Amino acid sequence: MTDIMSAIGLAQLKRYPEILAHRRSLIELYDKFCDELGVFHLNHYGQNYSSSGHLYITRIPGFDEAKRNDFINKMAERGIACNVHYKPLPMMTAYKALGWDIKNFPNAYNYYCNLVTLPLYNRLTSDDISYIMENYADILRRSR
Repeated sequence: MTDIMSAIGLAQLKRYPEILAHRRSLIELYDKFCDELGVFHLNHYGQNYSSSGHLYITRIPGFDEAKRNDFINKMAERGIACNVHYKPLPMMTAYKALGWDIKNFPNAYNYYCNLVTLPLYNRLTSDDISYIMENYADILRRSR
């Protein structure tokens, strides 16, 4: 790391509590929407743990990989960039070349197949979260 990058990092550390507080407020909004929709989500906060709020991961019950991909595409059509984190290693080219087969890892595949990661970054506002979740809910209703 260069001296300049170190200086930028130190300046950002001063803002870290403010950044975490903002992300927590966004996550709480997402949690409320997901709970109302019956969508599973990563729990970021508990009595003995606290997240940096790096990702907001949801899992849509009853969705398979194809339905999930269609859902992500429909979100993109509405200007909402979603994606899938944590693709199982056996699905990656290097591991396939070593002979790994996702069929031997059903739990990893079942976790992956209905996973949708929602936008979560510092410039998001509560209005942005409302827009995202209104569209999430609308597309979800139409997909079921």
